[in-house]
Order: sequence, then C-alpha cells, then structure tokens
Amino acid sequence: MNKYKSFVIVGFCLSLALCGCSFAESKGMAEDRALSAEQKEFDAYLEDQLVETLEGDYYTMHSLVQDPSSLGIDPSSIEKTWGRFDEKTMEEDRAEIAETLEELESFSYEELTTSQQDTYDTFVYQMRTSQELSDERFDYIASLFSPMTGIQVSLPTIFSDWELYTKQDAQDLILMMEDVDDYIQSALDYTYIQEEQGMLCLSFEEIRSYCEQILSQGIESSVLDSLKEEVEDLNLSKQESEDIQSELEMAFQDSYLKGYQLIMNAMDDLEKNGENHSAGLASFAAGKEYYSALMHSQIGSMRSVEEVQEMMSSACLDHLSSAMELSDAAVGVYFLDTGYQDYEEIIEDVQNKMKDDFPEISAKEYQIQDMEEDIATDNGVAAYYQIPTLDGDQTGQLRVNPLNDGISSIDTYMTVCHEGMPGHMYQYNYTRENLNEPVRWSLLTNTAYQEGYATYVEHFVLRYLDNDARTLKFYSEYMLSIYDALILADIGIHYENWDYATCAAQMETYGLTMTQEQYDQLLYTPCAFQPYYVGYEEIALYRSQAKDKEGKDFSEYDFHTVLLEAGAASFDVIQRHIDSYYGS
Repeated sequence: MNKYKSFVIVGFCLSLALCGCSFAESKGMAEDRALSAEQKEFDAYLEDQLVETLEGDYYTMHSLVQDPSSLGIDPSSIEKTWGRFDEKTMEEDRAEIAETLEELESFSYEELTTSQQDTYDTFVYQMRTSQELSDERFDYIASLFSPMTGIQVSLPTIFSDWELYTKQDAQDLILMMEDVDDYIQSALDYTYIQEEQGMLCLSFEEIRSYCEQILSQGIESSVLDSLKEEVEDLNLSKQESEDIQSELEMAFQDSYLKGYQLIMNAMDDLEKNGENHSAGLASFAAGKEYYSALMHSQIGSMRSVEEVQEMMSSACLDHLSSAMELSDAAVGVYFLDTGYQDYEEIIEDVQNKMKDDFPEISAKEYQIQDMEEDIATDNGVAAYYQIPTLDGDQTGQLRVNPLNDGISSIDTYMTVCHEGMPGHMYQYNYTRENLNEPVRWSLLTNTAYQEGYATYVEHFVLRYLDNDARTLKFYSEYMLSIYDALILADIGIHYENWDYATCAAQMETYGLTMTQEQYDQLLYTPCAFQPYYVGYEEIALYRSQAKDKEGKDFSEYDFHTVLLEAGAASFDVIQRHIDSYYGS
C-alpha cells in the first residue's frame, strides 16, 4: 500500500469478532468451535473465490503466491496478459459481479459465525460498490492516465517490485513485458472512445512529462536494471541467465518503451484534435452519480456525498479551531527536525516507544529503501508498503520516494510510520498473526480502513518525538484541516461543478488558499484522498466516542486492540466491534 494509491496487490485483512469477550479469548474462539454445514460451505466458498481470483489474472497470482501448485493452480494455464479495456471485458465484469452477489445471498446469514458475518458483510459491500461503478452509464467516464494513479505511473512501480523465484517465472515475466504495448494500446483505444463521448479530462503536459522521463532513460532504466538483477539472483547457468536477460531487454525495448511512445503520440494527437474538458465529473451527464459511486468505493461506507461533506466540514473547522488555539507555537514548525539519520532508525525507535499503546506482534521483518529516482514523481506516491506473498516469509518491502523532504524532516517521519510501524506493515502483520485462515486475510479489504488507520497512527506517533508538544500538535491539526478541506474541494469540483475561481473562494471560507496545482490534482484524480482522510475521521470519531464513555479509564492500548481486531473490514463492521467492546 502506498500513501496515495495502491499499485501492488494488497492483502485483504479480516479478523475475528470480539463479541464482548476478552482479546485473548476472541483469537482462538473460531478454531475451537465446531462448524456447521452452512459454515463449512461458506469457508469452502471463500477458498474457491481466492483460487478463482488467482487463476483469473497472472499478475495477481504471481504477486500473492510463490508456489501456485500448493493451491492446485497451474500457472501455465493462465494467460500472460494485463487484460484489456473493451466492451467485452466490461460486460464480463458486470456478469461476474452479479453472479458473486447472487452466490453470497444464497447463504443463510444468521447461520454464519460472527467472524463469517464480518467477512460476508465486507464482501457484499465490496461487490455492491463494484456493481455501482460498473453501471453501463459509467463505462467511459474514468480516466486511465491520471497524473497520480494512471497506467503510465503504475507500470514502472509494478515492474520495479517484481520478484522472480524460478526460471519459469522469468520466462513468464518476458511474456508479461511483451504484452505492455498491446495493453497500453487498449487503454488508448478506450481513451479515444472517451473523447468521442465527450468525457475526456486529461493533463496532457503532466502525462507527457512522465513519459518523456521514462523514454529518456531507455534501456538504462532502473526498472530494467532491477529485473535483470532478479534474473541474476536465480540459480541459473551463466548462459541461461544471459539469454533471459537479453530476451527481457528486447521485450522492454520493443513493447514497454514502445507503449510509452504510443502514449506520447496519443497525447499529442488528442490535445491537438480532441476536445478536452477542464471541469469535474459533475459536468458530465452521469457524472454526479458516478462520483457518488466512486466515493462509496473509497470511503468504506455507504455515506452519501452530502453526509461526507457535512462530516468533513465539521472536522475541518474543529482542526482549524484547535490549530488557532496553538497559533503561538506555529513558528516552531519551521524548525522541526526529528534528528533521525535513516529510515531504520525511525522504525526501531517507534517500535520501542509504541509498546504501551499497541499490542505486540512477532513478525517485524522488512526491507526499506528509496524508490528509483527515474520513476519517482513529486506529485504522487510518498511511500508504499508491499506485502509479502501468502506462502513466503513475512518480509515486507517498504519503499520511500527520494523526492520527499530529507530523512530528518517531520513529513518523512510521518510517512515512514504510515507505511511501517505502527502503520501498514504493523497492521498487516498483526492481522496475519491473529488469523489462522489465510483465505480471510487474503480475499477482502477496505482501503478506507487501511489508509485511514495508517493516517491516524502517523499523527498519533508525533507524541513519541522529543520536539515541542504544542508545535507538533499545531502541525498535526493544521495539516488535518488542509486535507479535510481538500476533500470538500474534491466534492465541490466533482459533485457541484466548481471551477477554480469558485473552489478557491470556497476554500477561503476555511482560511485556506487553494492553488491551481492543488485544483488540478483533484480535477484529474477524483476521490484520491478520501480513503486517507474520511477514513481518518471515521477512526477519530470512534476514539472520541470511546474516550467519552471510558473517561479517565480510557486506554489507548485497548482502543487500538479493538480497532486492530476488527480487521480491515467495511466501517459498519468496524462500528459493530467498537460498540461490542464499549457498549453501543
């Protein structure tokens, strides 16, 4: 997972229900109880869903498992392709979603265990939001080449993190590389239809700039270098290794680089001959309905756009009020320096300090390093955590954008904590350690919970620094107010059709300045920040309610344990767990 967009396959985390019992009791309860026929059938269904998912997409399969045969999967039977953006695929997706919902609804919800009900509710939520988004009216409304999250940005990151375990993996990688240009062409075909239907909204300059960066590196690319290193690390003969690397380089040049040139050519053509829009989704016929569906998929709940707008407005004003009360400490922000010299020092120090506030985990293996500079951007991913495979060791990969501020900056500290401890790396491993059923924590997820939790803890751990507490509090409250305001601006642009002038004027009512760059970022990537900050405010609300009920007996450790035990489920499930422990 990364701080703004997940480019890698993410482990889906669900946990056992608390049901009012102690933490220790809840962990082992499901294993000790005999399952009924309906419950066994539901578990078998989930296992089948996992295998079908892995068999349906080579990249997903390769990212999640090292030895597919252990699950009865034959990789040779899986097409080595990235898929296509066409009418046939859209229709197949609609049919598959409908079929899955029908299968889920065939189970007797009341007969399922409490844990299975959590799984069921999260699964149904995901399928219903997917069904919303797959409406035929929305077929050509989503942009495939946004500056932050588009295909052109995703592919280099995916390939940079590609791991090889066998010679066959390397040969399959070559086939996947050879498919890149056809995959990109299908995305461009989609984009031309999008333009014909009057729904094109692209930042040509930013897309071209990134593609030029890729093409200027050519075969000297760090992406190709990292893949060649993977091949070298295989136990192959010198001749075999050289042959595979040569084929890989040829595929990289003939397909990967060709694909980026195709994007460049298409952007030039569309800018010159197409009709590009500089207004939000609300300017399109079904744009408001699409934005509502998109928001549901990004916030982990079925809150309406208006409800989210009210929630974020209230939260933004609260954060601003708190920041104003600490305004005398604002000048200290310019001098904030954590004193850390490397990423590992940050993680190890926080790991020692968090013991009284978070439950212990045993798996803490990780590798941390900068992203390659030639594929990093200064307007997108700050960092990301790549989970380990389901059947491998538990060593995760934490990558940090080298274009961020220096290691001793407050932003780097928060980013590393967001991705590492006690953020994504910790949350994923906690869930994995406390669930003995891999299907449960590999099948379903709630991005808003995961990103909201990681955002929550990156602010929580500011208390572990030796800097002035009032300055840190001011910084936290002020930054939260800005990001909450960006959610409001996102809603204004895509749901109320604000242009830049209107958006800037509305932001001034919150005492904030909206730049053209910020406006464009929201325009070209709707709902990019919702998982982080709507998710954060949901969790902050749970904590506030728990503190009100517990008073002086409130325990950070207990609250975090409840929050983690609930798993990365939809927020109605999270709320159920919170209510169960603290009383509704």
